[in-house]
Amino acid sequence: MASFDDLKSFMDTIPQLGVSGLDCIVYKDHQEIFRHSAGYSDIENRVPVSRDALYNIYSATKIITCTAAMQLVESGRLLLTDPLYAYLPEFEDMMVKIGTFVITPAKRHIRIVDLFTMSAGLSYELDTPEMRKLIADSGEDFGTRDFVKALAREPLLFEPGERWNYSYCHDVLGAVIEQVSGLSFGDYLRKNIFDPLGMADSGFMVPAGKLGRLAPQYEYDNATRSSVRISSNCIGAAGSRHESGGGGLIATVEDYIRFADALACGGIAANGERILSRRAIELMRRNQLDERRLADFWSMGYSRGSGYGLGVGVVRDSAAACNLTPEDSFFWGGIGGVQVLVDPINALSLFVAQHTIGSPTELIKPKMWNILYSSI
Repeated sequence: MASFDDLKSFMDTIPQLGVSGLDCIVYKDHQEIFRHSAGYSDIENRVPVSRDALYNIYSATKIITCTAAMQLVESGRLLLTDPLYAYLPEFEDMMVKIGTFVITPAKRHIRIVDLFTMSAGLSYELDTPEMRKLIADSGEDFGTRDFVKALAREPLLFEPGERWNYSYCHDVLGAVIEQVSGLSFGDYLRKNIFDPLGMADSGFMVPAGKLGRLAPQYEYDNATRSSVRISSNCIGAAGSRHESGGGGLIATVEDYIRFADALACGGIAANGERILSRRAIELMRRNQLDERRLADFWSMGYSRGSGYGLGVGVVRDSAAACNLTPEDSFFWGGIGGVQVLVDPINALSLFVAQHTIGSPTELIKPKMWNILYSSI
């Protein structure tokens, strides 16, 4: 029987960094093998972490979005090599910014795979002319398609497929899912992922009756190693009706681990529901970047033992990554401190929830993963 005493002990030290409490759950072969929370959800009033708390999961949304899009690939309604404009015509005649002053027509079309791999040439910037206009004209009351149309009016940062840049690519992928499925993005996720897996508390909005479960949210100050309480509203959505495929979902720990566990077990959940094929998961967890784009990815602070697949970070070389996480595992996280790890080789999955914007995860994540693998 595995002992997780070291992992518990390490987690109990994390609140000393000045962050809000955290909740960690680990599944193996559809079984919960570890659950522990540390610190306070409400720091000021010393309220412990609640097991049914709701969290803004921010960029951990991306894995769900890419899984949903891969379902459309499996069903033949989408090809990774398809041009984006075949589904969203506003992206047909894109311009590319060259240097400071030159804007020229793009030589390549954005492909669906470029959205998955963050290689479309988009930015993660809201302070642009078209975005400022959209927000001002609508009073922030706009939906996913309105947001994406505004994105399409901005010049690309580079030719599609040439570089890697963390961006709104997966928000655009959410709009593609809407166009192909005929459903709103949220309704598609509910029908094809949340309901089949029993993720009853996941979505883009928190119903009035559940607002009391939304964890207090904080913002971290590296200089003082402390956190200041802010609104618990999700900052991932740019507009009130924007269902952000890149950072807009809210979920509980137990909901998200159901999803991660299914991916770790060949796409089949504990209840027998299949959300994705094993082959689709194998493709997702293969590095998709060439050397030039890998250099862009590594410049974000990721190790040279890692790469980027179809919407997920991947472990390519454990030795180069200098940690115990096995090759072909995949991962991502969110700005609020959440962490996701999926290890299909060992049918292992981990989800860590936290609600501190700018949490120093570089001091937390690699240590937790090393301890986890030393314990099993």
